[in-house]
Amino acid sequence: MKKRRTIDYDVKVKQILCNLDFFHKNYYDGMLFNGPSLYFHLKVLNINPKDNFRLFLECIYATLTSWGMHRMGSKGSKMVDFDIFYRSLKNEYEKIIYLRTKNFKELTESDWKVIEQIFNNLEIMASGTRLVGNSKVMAHLIPNLIAPIDREYTVNFLTGNKYINTQKNNEWEFLKEIIVQFFYKIASDYTFESKAKEWLKKKEKFPWDTSRLKIIDNLIIGAGLHKKRKDNQR
Repeated sequence: MKKRRTIDYDVKVKQILCNLDFFHKNYYDGMLFNGPSLYFHLKVLNINPKDNFRLFLECIYATLTSWGMHRMGSKGSKMVDFDIFYRSLKNEYEKIIYLRTKNFKELTESDWKVIEQIFNNLEIMASGTRLVGNSKVMAHLIPNLIAPIDREYTVNFLTGNKYINTQKNNEWEFLKEIIVQFFYKIASDYTFESKAKEWLKKKEKFPWDTSRLKIIDNLIIGAGLHKKRKDNQR
């Protein structure tokens, strides 16, 4: 993997904000993710963890499986057994419930320490790498604070290379950097907020628009799909 270079987040933020409708349309025109991927994602978001925390985690576990985080056979990504995943989070219940009441605009340093503790205690991927798997779990645990990160679209969009070295020992720092300097900046923009509010109301038409941060994730994918089409036309 190549070493990660410094990211000019302002440029990337501007790229998204200047193409909101275009990237959003690209995402839904492509509509790569349906079936179990959408079903379990929505199921998680419709469960109140206060009612049944274990079921809530089971549905997150199923969601990540349907999102391709566990591949059958000897090759491909692998998730840990559910019991390991559950044990890593069962003592984080109170922290998760507390954070679900927070808005990203009001997070304190103390709140960030709590989020970091959850990230560090969470076990989901058997490989030991945390950035992608942990972010996708946390995007369901606390969807208003953390966005799902992947290499194919997020890392590739920000760095120009999905194989960039995210430095295993600094994965939390990289995740926080992406969330604060990219996702939160877009989410705080007035034009984006207006668009997001509009899209969130149209659940049948835009089923993947489940939170402001997930919408930004969708826009990144829309940008990636556009780039792939351009590359294929060359």
